[in-house]
Amino acid sequence: MKIPVGLLLVVLAMLMLSGCVGATPDGQPGPQDIFEKSRNSDRAPSAFHDDVQRESCGEITLAQGEQIPAEAIDCMDAATGERKAELAVLSPTTEGDPIITYYRTSADTSGIEMFSNGEYDKFGSRDWWHAMCPKSMTRLVREGCPK
Repeated sequence: MKIPVGLLLVVLAMLMLSGCVGATPDGQPGPQDIFEKSRNSDRAPSAFHDDVQRESCGEITLAQGEQIPAEAIDCMDAATGERKAELAVLSPTTEGDPIITYYRTSADTSGIEMFSNGEYDKFGSRDWWHAMCPKSMTRLVREGCPK
């Protein structure tokens, strides 16, 4: 049975591309699975793995210079002090390495809890950072969180 050359080339191209979906050329996880790998990291602070059900305000992948969308900020602001919610944001470092930050709210706190995963930052500490920010998500995005 003869396979047309054009069909063979298309199939080979699809196979090559499918191998690149899970990782970048430098071995970093791709955006499709980095949130899952990060959520299951054994290097995360113990408070991160609290197994609490949270409303999702999204999993967002930002490009260099992009900001968190207003809808996600509004979702977190509405949840602050009212209910448990989480927003996961992947943003690149200057060199392009991914940093994943989880913003969380709770009914019993008036601020935003942050967990930042720097494990994939080849030029950074490769550690997690945890902080409680006594601000709304809107203020946190504008002013940052005191360390």
